[in-house]
Amino acid sequence: YEHGNPQGIPLLLIHGGGGGVWTWNETLKYLQDYHCLLVELPEHGSSRLTGPFTIQSTAQSILETMHRRDPDGKTHVFGLSVGGQIVVEMLSRNPETFLSAIISGAQVLPLPGYRLGIYSEHIMALIYWLGISPWKNNDAWIRWTMQTSAGIPENFFEAFKVNFQGLTRDSWVHAMSENYRYRAPNGLEKARLPVLLVAGAHEKADVLPTNILLNKLLPQSRMVLLPTDY
Repeated sequence: YEHGNPQGIPLLLIHGGGGGVWTWNETLKYLQDYHCLLVELPEHGSSRLTGPFTIQSTAQSILETMHRRDPDGKTHVFGLSVGGQIVVEMLSRNPETFLSAIISGAQVLPLPGYRLGIYSEHIMALIYWLGISPWKNNDAWIRWTMQTSAGIPENFFEAFKVNFQGLTRDSWVHAMSENYRYRAPNGLEKARLPVLLVAGAHEKADVLPTNILLNKLLPQSRMVLLPTDY
């Protein structure tokens, strides 16, 4: 998808797991002068029939698509959550493709309990069968999930509902499992470009430790911790 000024500064936007290009709708209002390129991840939205989703294969596919579009082109990139993990992976592979990067809400360290198996594919499948599959036509449950689990505002409800109803066991398990098991790749020291590592104040236990690590691995990176209402 493309948005904004075709002659503007190029900006690649990569949404998070379980989301879609619709998550950028409000952001795009402030980016009219940019040439925004929006990726729909495999097993998400209009790309739900492609897959299976993995961070590594998606990163490589995006890099190849960008090279076919413009072999000598460079772009800024912003990745959110799983999208941020994809940006990390791309920076380790082909940092010369990018002018700068913003990585928000990514994780490259194991969460507490990971080694106990509570984030395994079996547990993710159980969550799908108990918390998603039976509730696809229940607006109250969908709205509660949107507000409590995802922190998404009410004006996104219809888009979130369509997305929620389109989730399958495999698409959910693949996205969540990739998110939880992804680790920082080798080669990030080659990414000599400005990188902003973003976390919200409510992400001190999970995302902030990742940003501290990435800040050490990425030579020109800096961190920012945003207020609680981020």
